[in-house]
Order: sequence, then structure tokens, then C-alpha cells
Amino acid sequence: MLKNYKNISLYFGCTLVIFSPQFLYASEISVANQIVHETSVTQKENFDEVDIVKSESLLKSDISGEVGQVGFKIDARFRYDLEDQIDSRQSEIQFRDAFIDFENQGTYWRLGKQTIVWGASDGLRLLDVINPLNYREFILDDFDNSRISLTSASADIPISDGSSLTIIVIPELKFNQYAKTGTQFELNHPLPELSQMPTSLQINSAKEPQQSLHNSELALRYATFASGWDITLNYFYHYHDDPVVFIDVDGGGAVSVNPEYKRNTLVGGTANNAFGDFVLRTEFVLNNSRYYSTDNPNQRFIDKAQELQYVIGLDYSGISDTLISGQWFRRQLLSYEKDIAEDAIENTLTLLLRRYYANQTITLEALTLHSLDNSDGLIRPKIKYEFNTFVQFELGADIFYGNQSGFFGQFAAKDQVTVGVSVGF
Repeated sequence: MLKNYKNISLYFGCTLVIFSPQFLYASEISVANQIVHETSVTQKENFDEVDIVKSESLLKSDISGEVGQVGFKIDARFRYDLEDQIDSRQSEIQFRDAFIDFENQGTYWRLGKQTIVWGASDGLRLLDVINPLNYREFILDDFDNSRISLTSASADIPISDGSSLTIIVIPELKFNQYAKTGTQFELNHPLPELSQMPTSLQINSAKEPQQSLHNSELALRYATFASGWDITLNYFYHYHDDPVVFIDVDGGGAVSVNPEYKRNTLVGGTANNAFGDFVLRTEFVLNNSRYYSTDNPNQRFIDKAQELQYVIGLDYSGISDTLISGQWFRRQLLSYEKDIAEDAIENTLTLLLRRYYANQTITLEALTLHSLDNSDGLIRPKIKYEFNTFVQFELGADIFYGNQSGFFGQFAAKDQVTVGVSVGF
């Protein structure tokens, strides 16, 4: 509650400053507002009636401009949901962006609360891990809405024509947020098998590192353009956004669950090029320290392994008003132990079909994500209608299928239909 009051005070404080006569006189300000409402419904288990999962309204205020040689942007959002099945909080105020931009001696600086997007893949994330996510709607919400912004300092340094080096320091630590117990998209969290029933079970809160300069995260990105290829090389020294769930068993059989956030070193890169009507997108990530559940009590039921992930995507736009995009995601553990609960290799395919009609005022699309190893997946058909420049309507569905132990299949009984409208002003 105190955090909400602080956000409300900050929101109105920024509003008073920005719209004060002195500020307006000295600034060039652009204000864009949007109201988005979405209602999602699903069938109850007996299939004889529907249940409203979400009836949410979102007000977005995007304020940007310049004061002298310093640019600024504030993206403030207020959310209110008539239901409470995807989030324990019915209302929320957040600042997605609140930063300043300026140039000094050829280096371009951005300071403040911001979201930083890396990578070239769609639907699933590889390099795009700087900002944690809010998974209250699993992966159904747009990343633009689910990313959690972080206070950061970014310096973009041009090196030569077409090349640059970006250095990012992130002193603020935040982590992934998941759907609360009892809500629509609560994740399965099975515990490893124990040799005997515990005499007692204690589940502790995740142990977070202290907010300090020593615990800051560091990101580096080198970008260049060569022979038609857009190429990046990336480095990220950070804390995993999910805690490692250590399990301790004492001599009396009492079990305690002790989640703890651990460091990781990530290296990766992208390479993209266009060949006529085709665009080839590639991306890879090597995580030096990944932690996985095991059935080995001698290691607190956790093992560490290096993890390689990569994606190859191909987009085709040779048919008028049509986009066909396919991707192959692959994850492989490089130092695999047999007692690790997850498979050593996982493959996921995605296919996006998009078609425009009526001078691009109507959009039909269908996105499919399918796990080759677990035989589960997600199908997302959608239709959008742009009534005019400011008003847009949308109708979509989220259809899960497959084994309930799979990443997608765990929600096989929670298909839903969503109706939305957005109004800009």
C-alpha cells in the first residue's frame, strides 16, 4: 500500500512539474494518451458457463520533449481490473519509462528508469533478458506491457561508420514476477522426489541480493553493419531473474525450501540480413551458470550447467500484404548430468501468418508455438480492425494443448477469448 502511495505522489508530482508554466515555456512537449480495455473469458470445467478472467482498463500517458539540449520521456500507466483472477492487485500505477537523454563529447547518454530490448527473436526470449518480466498472464501479454523497467545508466559510443559500443550499468535489482497462488496462470512448481515423507515442510521467501553498487549488473553491446549484415555481440553480467530453489533436509527429516538469486555471465549475438523477399534472423546465447532441479540431496537438489540457446528465423514477404515468419528455437545443456530433471535438449518451433485487408485496416494473424519434445503448444488467432487513426478493435483467442507437465500444456484447460478496444487521444 505504501508503494502505491509513493507511485501516486510521484505521478502527480511529475504532472505538476511538467505542466507548470515555467516548464512549458522552456520545453517542446509531446503528449500521447491511450486507453486500452480488454475482457477475457474462459469456460469453466463443466463447460456449461463462461468465467470472466479479466476485465482490465489501462491508461497510458506518454510524455516526451526537450529542455535545452536534454531530452526526456515519461511513460506513466494506470491499470484497473474489475476481476482479480490474474493478479492479486486490482489496480496499479507504474512508470515504464522516466529518463533523460543528452549528448556529451560524441557519447549519447540515457539516465533513469527504462526498458532495454536486445535480440531478434519473436514470441520467446533469448537475448532479451535485461528487464525482468511480469508473468501474471504467462506469456500472453505483449512484452511491451510485461517488461519491468529498471533504473539504468546507458552510454552509446559511436566507434566508426555503422558501428557503436553501448555500455549499460544497472544499479537497481528487480526480478521476474509470477501469477499469485490461486490465480488463472499460476505456474506448476513440483518439488523433487524425496526418499521419505518430510516430518515438516517450510517454504521460505526468496533471498534477494542487497541493492548496492557492488551488486549492480553490467551489459555491453557492440553493433555493426557489414556486407549487408546487421551484427551485434552482447555481454551481460547479471543475476538470474528466477531464484534457484535449494532444498535442505536435516537429520530429522524436516525439509526447508530456500530460494536464492544467483549470478550468471551471458555472452551472445545476432546476425540478420535481407535476401530479396526473405529476411534471415539468427541469435545465440551462452549462459555460463544455469541451475536445474535434480533428485540428488547431496547437492541440495540442484545442479549447475552451461546452457547454449539459439534461434534461426526466416521471414517471407513476397506475397502482397502478407507476412510468413517461422522460427526454430533450440536449447542445449553443455554439461548435462543424468539426474537433472529437465531434458538435455529442447526444440520449439513458431509460425506466424499475417495478412492485411481493406487497405491495411483489417489484420488477420495466427501465431503458433509448438514444443517438439513435449508435444505441447499454444495457438493464438487474432483479428484487428482499425476504425480510424485513433480507435482500434481486436478479437483473439489463446488455445493451449498438450501434456499438462509441459510448459504450454499446463494451461490446457484454460483456453480463453479476449475482446479489446483501444482509443488514442
